[in-house]
Amino acid sequence: MIVSLLLMAAVVFIAYTGTSMFVHRFALYLRESGRRERPVVSQTCIVLGAYTDGFRPSLPLQGRLRAALHLYRHGVVQTLIVSGGQGEDETVSEARSMKRFLMMNGVPPYVIFEDRQSKDTWENLKNSQRLMEQLGFTTAVIVTSDYHLPRALAVARTLGMNVTGFAAYSTGEESRAARREVFAHIQYTLKGRQPLF
Repeated sequence: MIVSLLLMAAVVFIAYTGTSMFVHRFALYLRESGRRERPVVSQTCIVLGAYTDGFRPSLPLQGRLRAALHLYRHGVVQTLIVSGGQGEDETVSEARSMKRFLMMNGVPPYVIFEDRQSKDTWENLKNSQRLMEQLGFTTAVIVTSDYHLPRALAVARTLGMNVTGFAAYSTGEESRAARREVFAHIQYTLKGRQPLF
């Protein structure tokens, strides 16, 4: 009985350790893949939302916005689409918070377009695609956190969008989010919203 319990505990431990190792390595792979992406000159930049505390963007969202500012200031894009709805724990939509941040950093309001409805990556890109069609845009650079960029690009290409990507480098504090992204990546693949690679 004791031997059986010890064996079972050993199997569980090995399975848990193996899964943890896989998730850790896959998260690193996603992060490195995102950082390898290079943007090309495009009509617009799609900035994907993340948590915002009122009009104070979270650190990951600030990173994404600074990356978008870099593209805009260097003439890689002429306009910006900020995409993100209002979560249950947020008092304003992520898009409104992002637009305010960009305006406070010198971007004219008339070149910033908002999608305030999106709740996840699929909706971010579907709604941004619809907005691009309305504006007559055919090319875009997607900006998001490095670990999130591979999935965002895969979804965009599944939707038939003509996009490149530019990563906001994540910090060590985002390691939990990077690990969660591994499961989101698998889930989107199983749902047919993106190819595996």
